[in-house]
Amino acid sequence: MEKVTTKLDIIKNGEIVGEETLFAGWKFDSDEREGLEYILKEKFDSKQIDTFLIMLEFICFQMKAWNEELLSNKAVKRHAKTIFNSLKKTSDYLRLLEEEQLTKEISLRYPNFLGSDPHPEDRRHNSRSDRYIENIRVSAKESRITLEELKSQIEKQLLEWENPPNRPEADSHSFYHDMARRYFQIFNEIPDKKKEGIFYQIIVEVLTILKLPFDDPSRKVDQAIDKFQETKGC
Repeated sequence: MEKVTTKLDIIKNGEIVGEETLFAGWKFDSDEREGLEYILKEKFDSKQIDTFLIMLEFICFQMKAWNEELLSNKAVKRHAKTIFNSLKKTSDYLRLLEEEQLTKEISLRYPNFLGSDPHPEDRRHNSRSDRYIENIRVSAKESRITLEELKSQIEKQLLEWENPPNRPEADSHSFYHDMARRYFQIFNEIPDKKKEGIFYQIIVEVLTILKLPFDDPSRKVDQAIDKFQETKGC
């Protein structure tokens, strides 16, 4: 499959100053599309084939993204460690503010110089500064608690990511079943279980296109069609 990109204008101050290329997905290249069309054209018309290939291309795009972009458990934890270190550093500083350690080391009051005669309307010298420091202390405590809750949520999510598949199997996420369902919707017939039949050939072609490891997919094809019939395509 080949990458699909799109152009996005870069706008500054209401004017277009350039453009950015963004990744938009994957699509069959010409050889892949031709190979799939060759399998299907012996039985179906070109309009049906075009519609089916649009659906199939999207299924393959999802599978390719899952296969190539899924982070390993080790990589996820490595990214999380950086986040945790940042959260801890911020939380430590917030705790110092909460305990008024920083406010003692860095005075937040405006200094009175000897011989100065502050204007009565200059609020920087009045007792309100104590209230400001208290507001900072309370805000720091609330922010620290929020950060700790965020850290807890991330830790909980990591537990659910303990053993993610680094590389999906060919039938991950009802892969075969999705193709069987679309096959029925477009061609209005239940896929044939027969080995070397049209649906079987499509499966083999798709697995090859996606570079997914597989042996004989006959059993998975049978299971997908059985599941399709049991669920009536749902």
